[in-house]
Amino acid sequence: MMIGERVSVSGGIGKVILFSALLAGLIGTARASVIDRPFFRANSLVIIFSGGDFIENNGEAPLVHDFILLDNVASGTEGNDLIAQDGVPVNFPFDPISDGTSGGWPFQISGQTFGGAYNNNPTFQLLDANDSYSAFGIDNTTDIDLLGTNIRFAWFFVASNTAFDIYAEASNLVRNGDFSALDFDNIGYQLLEFSPASASIGQNSQLASVGGDGIIIGSNATGFTLDDISAGQTKVYDGGRRTARQPGSIAQQATGFASVYRLRGSPITGTNYDFSLGTGILSADVTYTVFAP
Repeated sequence: MMIGERVSVSGGIGKVILFSALLAGLIGTARASVIDRPFFRANSLVIIFSGGDFIENNGEAPLVHDFILLDNVASGTEGNDLIAQDGVPVNFPFDPISDGTSGGWPFQISGQTFGGAYNNNPTFQLLDANDSYSAFGIDNTTDIDLLGTNIRFAWFFVASNTAFDIYAEASNLVRNGDFSALDFDNIGYQLLEFSPASASIGQNSQLASVGGDGIIIGSNATGFTLDDISAGQTKVYDGGRRTARQPGSIAQQATGFASVYRLRGSPITGTNYDFSLGTGILSADVTYTVFAP
């Protein structure tokens, strides 16, 4: 009997073990899981703002007209622009630059004995019938020149969370009158980068050229002309880092780019305009495009 009881108890234990194994198998087949994967990604973006159109066309400023996506774009490739609009440069404080067809560059009086004040109306530095001068006295040193010693500034502003390059191309040369013999090399070219750009732009920005080669074409006031960028899209700026230095608004994180153009006589002397150059038109389009670095 003792032996049978031991056998019976042993058999009972075996049944319990078998039941437990079956229960474990049932629990395993009924198991389910939920996978949650929080994911955040910031795209490589470059924002350009200036004016929406020329002042003659009632252009608005400041206006973001380029929203450029550089994700999955190979180095040296034009960025994807998510806003289907081109912009125009501005003067401070955010006057869209005139295309020049409705007037000329204002003249300034120098060396006068008195008077000669220029009244610009409206304020986008264009000489037309709305402007006026005060009477002025002259002597043997009094002269007249294009305002700003024939220098024209044109501004646009860039805010970015990534490095970028800028290419430029001069095209659509227009010349007539006494300027008919002039060419791209009669328009001097310089490019400048500012951080901050003004009292209200760029307080939280940094020079994006650091880490790159910076301004390549247009790095000084006298060594370059539009002829240097007239053969096609030409790299003028090699960036090395983002413009945004610390948290802030788009304007606070933006750097300013100023294009400087100078009228140069023929033969090219680099001197200011003089009445001896006569009258005429000399103009060109300069198109800037953002590329992946």
